[in-house]
Order: sequence, then C-alpha cells, then structure tokens
Amino acid sequence: MHIDREKELRRERSTLRSLALGIVAFGLWSVMKTIISLMMVPLEEILDSKALAAVTNSGLRFAVYAVMVITALAIMSVDLIPRLYVARKARRVGLGQNQGRAWIIWAVILLVFWIVLDIIEITGLPGQIKDAAKGPLDSIVSLAVDLTATVILGELCFTAFRVKKLAKEES
Repeated sequence: MHIDREKELRRERSTLRSLALGIVAFGLWSVMKTIISLMMVPLEEILDSKALAAVTNSGLRFAVYAVMVITALAIMSVDLIPRLYVARKARRVGLGQNQGRAWIIWAVILLVFWIVLDIIEITGLPGQIKDAAKGPLDSIVSLAVDLTATVILGELCFTAFRVKKLAKEES
C-alpha cells in the first residue's frame, strides 16, 4: 500500500509541474492578447472624438498608443505577477520541495477572480456577438481560452491540496 501512495504522490507532483507551465502559458497569452487587441483597434474607437481631435500629430498619436500599452501592461501585471508566483511555487512543490500555504491561498484567490471574470464574460457574450463587426468568432475563442485557463487554475488548486494530503500521509 505504501508503494501505491508513493507512486500516486509522484504522479500528482508531475501533474502539478505540468499545470504550473499551463498557468504561465495562459498568463502570457492574456498579456499578448491585450497588447494585440490594443494595436489592432484604431485609436478613433478607443478615444473620445473630441479628445482625438486634439491629437493631430502622428508622434503624439504614437505616444498615446504607448501610454495605453504601458497602462494595459501595468493592469495586466496585477494578474500576471500572482500567476507567476503561484506557478513557480507549484513547480517547486511538484519537484518535492515544501513551499508553505500562501501560494495555495493565492491560487484560490486567482481562481475565484477568474471565475467571476468568466461569468461576466459569459453574460456579456450575446451583446458582444451582436455588436462584433468581425463576427462572433473572436468573442467565442476568447471565452474558450479564458475558460480553459480557469479550468487549469482550478485543477492546480485541487492537485495542490491532493499533494499536500498525500505528502502528509506519507510522512
């Protein structure tokens, strides 16, 4: 029976390492998606027409875009930095190191945050599909990616609790 628990613990730790990589990948995807979205949308659609009338110089328009991208990155870091922290700690736990409980609390907080965002995105989806100039595909794909990231984060939380329990039983 002891050998089965060791084997299960190794498998769960391996899963935790894989999930940590997924957390990083989807975090970076969120940042790239935001930057690409900002670069693809014309400035006229983002800024008020009166504010845009004051921005006639092309260098000034570039500066406005740069400020928008920097602001978006600053906002995205609020999500990305905790994701990287959780992923790093999960990977270390997956390698057999003890990393305490704080990272699991952060993982649960991120999970709740992403579930709320996914619910908001799902409830707003019909309006986005109707208003989408390019068609509904962009909104649906974005929702699918966000839901997948949330599922990975949920699985990471579950696996982290499972590893903690198995490691405690083993010792």
